[in-house]
Amino acid sequence: MQIIQKTPYKSYCAGTLPKGCQMCVRGEKEVIFVTGVCSRQPACYFCPISDQKYGKDVIYANEMPLSDLKEIIHEARLCESKGAGLTGGDPLSRLDRTLEIIKMLKNEFGNEFHIHLYTPLELVTPETIRKLEEAGLDEIRFHPSLDDNSLWARISVKTTMAKGVEIPVIPGKEEETKKLIDFIKDKVSFLNLNELEISDTNVNKLYEHKFEAKNDISYAVKGSEEMALELTQYAAKNTSLDVHYCTVALKDTVQLPKRIARRAKNVKQKFDLLTKEDTLIRGAAYFLEPSFGYNEKVRNMAADERERIISKLNEIMNELIAKHKVNADAIAVDDVKLRLLMSRTAVQNLKKDLKAKGLYPAVVEDLPTYDEFEIESEEI
Repeated sequence: MQIIQKTPYKSYCAGTLPKGCQMCVRGEKEVIFVTGVCSRQPACYFCPISDQKYGKDVIYANEMPLSDLKEIIHEARLCESKGAGLTGGDPLSRLDRTLEIIKMLKNEFGNEFHIHLYTPLELVTPETIRKLEEAGLDEIRFHPSLDDNSLWARISVKTTMAKGVEIPVIPGKEEETKKLIDFIKDKVSFLNLNELEISDTNVNKLYEHKFEAKNDISYAVKGSEEMALELTQYAAKNTSLDVHYCTVALKDTVQLPKRIARRAKNVKQKFDLLTKEDTLIRGAAYFLEPSFGYNEKVRNMAADERERIISKLNEIMNELIAKHKVNADAIAVDDVKLRLLMSRTAVQNLKKDLKAKGLYPAVVEDLPTYDEFEIESEEI
């Protein structure tokens, strides 16, 4: 029987964390959303994928929408990533794209760049596994259905890759999960149990199934953690699997902040103030009034309108540089959120000119993520 230990990452394990997890908890993994198309139909009621992604053939890297796969390399460099996790949807539903991404990353960063992939069993075949191996995939994580064991045999597929099972812990599915553990104990090397999480997308379906948040400040489902700890104990007692129970807290307060910290130092501009929490304090001047729903409005804007605004912002920036002798590296156009960026001192000094040109000046605190999520904004 293996000993269950609490990790430094707000999780629990018996044995050793899979290499993909070891790197993930250090913020070293780039998250690549290969496609929102999933091979499992009907969809899992607990699926947390957003409406912007679910069922849509879209690609993201660390929540950055991509139009070119080469942007994956750029994002990996910004985050100083040492590996990547490929997810979806089902990456195998777009196998050629998945293989291209794996090969591209290995060619750019070398064989030591560790890549793992999540997939349900619907498209798993010996031929597909062979192609993934040849492309350079290091680790595969199967997501079998607890309610239908007809595809479980596919977990036995032979591979030189590290092979495991990763599933959410669903209260009320204890016996089904134990049956799965018994089945996989001699077929994979590790089991990851994820605390079930409420998202904007699955909240209604989870409530329909009588699930609720475990408290007022958490998105974790009530009862999932207790069951996960019991299942970890069961697997540690009855198998030799490496078992990792991954909590919502790990994802929200360990994994994501560490990845953000790695990105912050590389996206910080000369005029930004980097806080000890790895956020950026800066001055901003918005082209559109930054009212409720601003980010969604900008995200859904037509391409020609966006280009018109970016062109106007560049024009205003150049006028400010000429009039006030501002250094060119002390002000920049933000083409993601359609605003000018500068120091908080500069936005205070230039606010009259900015307002005269129809802009909305503010001092903001942003996360250093692609979408530059605003933690705080104060109009001036």
